[in-house]
Amino acid sequence: MDKAAKEESVSIGSILHLFGVRGFAFLLLMLALLNIVIFMVPFISILFGLPMVILAAQMVLGFHAPIFPAFIRRLTIQRGPLMQGLDRALYGVEKIERYIKPRFLFLTHPALTRMHGLVALIMAVMVVLPIPLFNVPPSVGLAFLAIGMLERDGIFILIAYAIGTGCLFLFKSLSHFATSRIR
Repeated sequence: MDKAAKEESVSIGSILHLFGVRGFAFLLLMLALLNIVIFMVPFISILFGLPMVILAAQMVLGFHAPIFPAFIRRLTIQRGPLMQGLDRALYGVEKIERYIKPRFLFLTHPALTRMHGLVALIMAVMVVLPIPLFNVPPSVGLAFLAIGMLERDGIFILIAYAIGTGCLFLFKSLSHFATSRIR
């Protein structure tokens, strides 16, 4: 049994250390899913979107793992609730697992992490914009990208890129509509 399993609580820093580079994808997935589930709360997209922007920017800059201030890394999570959350997550993963498998592995190569980070950054900026309902599609794209990166599934990454492209057209159309109303 390792040291973390014996302790009553686990630090955020030790969890992030376990995930390493995959910590980016894991955190992006959690934030995107939260934004999708709680999208009707006003300005919630800013709360979840800003950390996504920071994580994606760190990916673009080539960081090997997410970096958070020491006071956040020292925060602890009680072992019981953590295990319950992991059990629930495993249940969800088991449901979609039949669709996820390593495919198109060239798209999951570590050399492409910065490019995936750039796509994530663009979608995360779209999430931050406080436009009701318009931040859900980029959150879905971020969730697909994160799953693709975590599970090395190039199909999910391609779907994320397609969703991101669609979001760009959606926001461009919204911009065009808004500017035409101003004139």
